[in-house]
Amino acid sequence: MNSYLIPLAKQELLHHMLQVGGTAACPLQRPEQTIHASFEVELTDDNAVINVDLGGHSGHLTLKRSDRANHLHLRDFIQDIANGRIESAQLAPASMTDDQKPEPVPPEPTPEQSSRDAQIHRMLDESEALIKGVRQLLAA
Repeated sequence: MNSYLIPLAKQELLHHMLQVGGTAACPLQRPEQTIHASFEVELTDDNAVINVDLGGHSGHLTLKRSDRANHLHLRDFIQDIANGRIESAQLAPASMTDDQKPEPVPPEPTPEQSSRDAQIHRMLDESEALIKGVRQLLAA
């Protein structure tokens, strides 16, 4: 299985965002697919607080601003979320999985739809009868 990786050229984006703060999106690639992680960096005097959203999952990371390898820590954190290796990553609050989504309730059919449905069923019955007749002719 190929893991998602942040391209080397985009790691500079992580470094820059950890210096200035703000919001950005970063691609993660594997041979057959590219996905994007969005992240927000909030800077305090001592820390960089990062929130990452990726494919319906989110993660939170706090880094000391004095660490010169923070962009590498952030890279590893985002890649771990993308590759399912972060146990603390959770479903993003605004997103539901397919299992959680309620079944759609079909709207009540209008009289026009009901007559159309009846017409379609009649036509299907006629087609089936026609096919049955052709099969009987071919079998004879």
